[in-house]
Amino acid sequence: MVFLAPLFLFGLLAALIPIAIHLIRRERPPKVVFGSIRFLKNTPKKLILFQHLQQWALLLLRALLISLLVFAFARPLLNQSLAKLLDADPQSAVLVIDTTLSMRYRGVFAAALAEANDFMDNLGPGDEVAIVVLGERATVLTDFTDEPAALRRALDSLTEPSFGASSIRSGLALADEMLAAATFENRSITLLSDFQATGADGLEGSWKLAPGVAFTPIDVGVEETQNLTVVDVRVPATLIDGIQADPVLARIRSSGSLPVERAQVSLLIDGEVIERAAVELTDVSEKVVEFAYILEGSGERAIEVRVQGDDFIDDNSRYAAVTIEPKVDVLVVNGEASSDWFDDEAHWFELASGSGVASPFFVTSTVPNRLTPELIQSVEVVVLLNVSDLGLQQSRVLSDFVRAGGGLLVAPGDQTSTAGSTLDSILPGRLVGSQRLRIGDYRIIADFDRRHPLFAKLPVEWSSRFQRVWTLEAKEGAATLMRFDDASPALLDAKVGAGRVLLTAMPLDSEWGDFPLQPLYLPFVHESLNYLAARPSEPASYVIGDSEVADFTAVGLTRLERATRSQWVAINSDTGESALARVSAESIFDAVINPENTTLAPRE
Repeated sequence: MVFLAPLFLFGLLAALIPIAIHLIRRERPPKVVFGSIRFLKNTPKKLILFQHLQQWALLLLRALLISLLVFAFARPLLNQSLAKLLDADPQSAVLVIDTTLSMRYRGVFAAALAEANDFMDNLGPGDEVAIVVLGERATVLTDFTDEPAALRRALDSLTEPSFGASSIRSGLALADEMLAAATFENRSITLLSDFQATGADGLEGSWKLAPGVAFTPIDVGVEETQNLTVVDVRVPATLIDGIQADPVLARIRSSGSLPVERAQVSLLIDGEVIERAAVELTDVSEKVVEFAYILEGSGERAIEVRVQGDDFIDDNSRYAAVTIEPKVDVLVVNGEASSDWFDDEAHWFELASGSGVASPFFVTSTVPNRLTPELIQSVEVVVLLNVSDLGLQQSRVLSDFVRAGGGLLVAPGDQTSTAGSTLDSILPGRLVGSQRLRIGDYRIIADFDRRHPLFAKLPVEWSSRFQRVWTLEAKEGAATLMRFDDASPALLDAKVGAGRVLLTAMPLDSEWGDFPLQPLYLPFVHESLNYLAARPSEPASYVIGDSEVADFTAVGLTRLERATRSQWVAINSDTGESALARVSAESIFDAVINPENTTLAPRE
């Protein structure tokens, strides 16, 4: 027990006041003269003893009451130990423990825990300690406490390092911030790490520890290391069924201090070993492996590339998730069909979208009077090429199709009229009229919305010329994606319900311009159809520490439940954690210690 106001303890002398009063006011028994004592009765000795005890108890009670008042004014502190009072120079210390992936190297983390226990053994009786761990990010394992048992329990909870990557600076900055609010003036930080070079990034700047903070870096790393890692697996996240896929490529790297000359690489699909390859790394530290296996079929594929032949197995695998989707079903409604390909409205469009087995689209063609609800409901995108108008039932079914999530591309031509269309409720604009330009005059595409996903993969330069175009009047809420050189809209976009609608100001054949003859025509058609199909394209690969969608803490393949679907995703570690090059503890000390400090040199 200690007292915050110990001077009040001198008030204990006041407990002597009742005793002094008793002694001062004590009176001797008076003498009384009796003629005869035969009429007096003797007082029992027990009664006299009881009265004495009662008087002494009352006296002690008065003294105790005064003592309690004195103790109250002295403000006793019951949750502090007497040993803390005897500790002449207690400290506030933060122990920072590196638990990143590189600490999984054989024997390194065990050495770190041994050093941590030695640190605990050397604490003074009044010291308060906090523990910070470097995993996916710098986090507080336990806040300041002077209870050794609580600190030991916190250390016991560190059973293994994480798969994450974080910088040494982030851990030191967190520890420095905690010490700013610590109890004692004597403050220190102890860092247990393998001092991986990539983890020391960011220490070259002007940031330093606060003045007065002592720093002790302790190196628990291994000088000689062997490591093979799969740096990258090259495979598209999405493939189209029936289209020849590129082979799976893997990049293998030797990143330890000792070279590894030979390695065995395996390709696993859905957990089954499909192919093995031997890799020679005699003269190089990195090599690309091409597997002969070609992905095919449909659905999702879980891919793992695994390398063997080193001492560090925790980074020997890299994962990828691939979705093999069916082709996009497209229905083309040809408003000016002809047996002569030159006059056929849909010739160029079908040639660009559905020719050959390598096309990602499955194109079905029909004419307006054969457009049935069954045809509309069986596809993902409907394209109206120079269609004059549709019947009421056809328009109603098509409108419902778009609002339910379907895509619609409308390209008017000379068969289209300016009269009110039955699809007017879902179109992003109105047809005001068509302009036939003079001979030698033409319109060109002068501007487009580069931020729109439709144009993300398209070139900047458009060289198409149009001798005749439609004048479009955009509706409220519609987006103008392309403009002609006279600033009039060339392409309008609108979201209708869950679907999308594109309206062009020109037909997509060669009758009004040379657009189909330009190299940009095919990618424009493909990107337009992909945009209208609106298939989900969420990322299928994440790195440990990504927290946008989930808290990933272990590498491998896992199923992620999204709002619209369930998807296999690959979780990999940061490749920087596989680079085992190290820096010295002295360089870390020199980089972060404040010049105002007069601390000891770092511990060897």
